[in-house]
Amino acid sequence: MGEERNQFFKKLEKNFTYKPVTRVKIGNKWVGDGERTFIIAEVGANHRGKIENALRFIKLAAQEGADAVKFQHLTHDKIAADTPVTTPWKGKSGWKTLAEFYKPSELPYEWTDKLIKHAKKHKIIFLSTPFDKEAVDILDKANVPAFKVASYEMTDDILLTYIAKKKKPIILSTGMADLEEVSRAVRIIQKAENNNIVVLHCVSIYPPKSFADLNLRAIQTLKEALKIPVGYSDHSAPPWIAAPLAAVTLGACAIEKHFTDTQTGGSHDDLNSLEVNNFKRMVDEIRLVEKAISSNGIKQPVVYPDHDGDEIYDRWARRSIYAAVNIPKGAKLTEEIIITLRPWGGIEPKHFELILGKKVVRNIKARSPITWNDLLEG
Repeated sequence: MGEERNQFFKKLEKNFTYKPVTRVKIGNKWVGDGERTFIIAEVGANHRGKIENALRFIKLAAQEGADAVKFQHLTHDKIAADTPVTTPWKGKSGWKTLAEFYKPSELPYEWTDKLIKHAKKHKIIFLSTPFDKEAVDILDKANVPAFKVASYEMTDDILLTYIAKKKKPIILSTGMADLEEVSRAVRIIQKAENNNIVVLHCVSIYPPKSFADLNLRAIQTLKEALKIPVGYSDHSAPPWIAAPLAAVTLGACAIEKHFTDTQTGGSHDDLNSLEVNNFKRMVDEIRLVEKAISSNGIKQPVVYPDHDGDEIYDRWARRSIYAAVNIPKGAKLTEEIIITLRPWGGIEPKHFELILGKKVVRNIKARSPITWNDLLEG
């Protein structure tokens, strides 16, 4: 029995259990709870087959404030079969097969080192999505800090396991998937002893027919169910940036968004991409959202040293009780002869019922504040 027992334990999954993960380190940046939103500028096919475009987009992404710039390492005949294509894409057609459709989006693998060096020059993290094992090996050899997995590859256990075994962080898009499928993909990665996973909620319609399709509350569902960092890959129609901002508010730790220099560039991704100025606006507004939700959530006034322009200072403009008419000495206060006005200076309205029926001890002019001294002998 001893040998059988040894064989049994050898065949057990090494990563039989795992611990919740709150943060994952990608390059020199932490992604997850308590960290700044990790913003990925997705180039995709927008290089249009020219390395000079790819290099320019790296510089633009850095200038726009993105944390990472992402490409797609794909070869057309390794990503798709020769299945006939009859459906137009964004009004364009002419491809005989699905593989042929992807040919304009190819990124020559020999560009890799040059693109990575250019990214380092501009102090931005280089990422790419591999679509075959050769691409995985090339990126691994180039020491990319993480792998991105596209939604369509999420259910490819073979490719997913191959990537996971490289032991680098994985950013996993989850378009078209339900929670069970996402959980299974995460577990496939974890079975390969890789717990460094960031899941991106995603809707793989370019663009969704309705903003309601984005289902951003799924971000919270994924985070609660998976106990790992969750971000959002946005495909909502340009130029709108409402969805990424809402996603950050709902707890997304990363935002991925296609960007381009022009929507008329002709690539498969140009029409779905934010142009440079709008991408920059998205980045800037995400940073503002981060500040807006960074406090502890306790409802209390904003306070600065010496009350310099804070909400305590503004309290002087709150209402207090004033005389609605000239009130002679000895008159009793009634609702008809008092009024509340800004600013502070009289009795607070919360004491309204307490002062009704009280006699004033001096004449009070109309539209003058009524103070406690007006009710008490000095």
